[in-house]
Amino acid sequence: MGLDKEGQKRALEAASKEGRISCAAALAAASRSGITPAEAGTLLDEMGTRIETCQLGLFGYGPGKQKRIHIPDDISPDVAAWITASAEGRGHITCAEIFAKAKDEGLSRSLLAGACEKMGVKIRTCQLGAF
Repeated sequence: MGLDKEGQKRALEAASKEGRISCAAALAAASRSGITPAEAGTLLDEMGTRIETCQLGLFGYGPGKQKRIHIPDDISPDVAAWITASAEGRGHITCAEIFAKAKDEGLSRSLLAGACEKMGVKIRTCQLGAF
């Protein structure tokens, strides 16, 4: 059985530092607490805790340096085909899709995000609800 709401908040607070929490720490705390990333994001909003250092490189890298996307020089045909097929009909790819593809294929999340950026495909629906 998962933690109650106050226990979930305590777990997120323990993973936070000075009112901020990294994407990776928030996802790990959510998993340990038995809640979804979206539920963790809602609790973080309630707590006033800011999410930073997005694992895709999309936000949270300090003043004047909001993004840290690694745009590859070349995109493999397989990755380009996956991005095109995944975005077809929607014009975007979700954060969860990138996480799954990276895990399944042993690829870098930030490089997949960079490939999307290079191809003009938006990434939407942050798992924590940040965007």
